[in-house]
Amino acid sequence: MKKLLSVFCAVVVSASVIFAAAPIKVSLWEKNAFPKDDSVNGLEIGLGSYTREVRGLAWNLIYTKTDDCLGWQHAWLITFTRLFKGLQTGMINLNSGEIRGIQKGFFNKAISIKGLQIGFINVAENMEGVQIGFINFIKTGPVPVMIIINAKF
Repeated sequence: MKKLLSVFCAVVVSASVIFAAAPIKVSLWEKNAFPKDDSVNGLEIGLGSYTREVRGLAWNLIYTKTDDCLGWQHAWLITFTRLFKGLQTGMINLNSGEIRGIQKGFFNKAISIKGLQIGFINVAENMEGVQIGFINFIKTGPVPVMIIINAKF
């Protein structure tokens, strides 16, 4: 019985290590990264990267792409995300799903956002919040296009 319990504990500990998210990931480009984990709980940095899930900070020089991000996603040029909660910053910020938080950049685009968009051009199909910028577009808004500020609640 003791041997069986020892084997069970070893399997559980090994499985938890294998399936745990990396605390830090350094990416050269796309999947050329160390470690090659698809999940990061902490810091994900590099030139350009795709990481399926980030909980923490995703900071890349050229671009960063995530399917699911909670925290701060930043790239000097372009950010992509599907599900996002937190702060998304870059020259161009694109979202193909839902955002809860803030998008800040020159051009911001979201399918569904609950929060704030700050940029020169802001685009949202569905929004519950405020857009601040030169051109603001909310497809389902009472006034779809506005300059300076637009909102829908």
